Amino acid sequence: MNKRHPEPQNPAADATFNRRSAIATAIAAFLGSLAGGVAASALPPDKFAWTGLALIPFFVLLEGFFKYFVGLFAGNSNAARITLAGAVVVGFYATWFATRST
Repeated sequence: MNKRHPEPQNPAADATFNRRSAIATAIAAFLGSLAGGVAASALPPDKFAWTGLALIPFFVLLEGFFKYFVGLFAGNSNAARITLAGAVVVGFYATWFATRST
């Protein structure tokens, strides 16, 4: 009996998270951190509830150019949306809290 095992495919060739998606995620986090820094310096300290409004333009841009970003994530739209939106939010609030804590 000759049991042939299938040839293993290169997982990096069809991976959802690759170098291009990592660069897009880093850029999204950087843009979020810029917005966080601007919001932290411009808004009064007692107006924390208004900080989420600073993210609305980024989410509108993200949805507007979403068809271009999906290609960076090997066509996986769910991974692209969650990763990029999460990077914007994490970058924003990391900078917000770092700026406000000093």
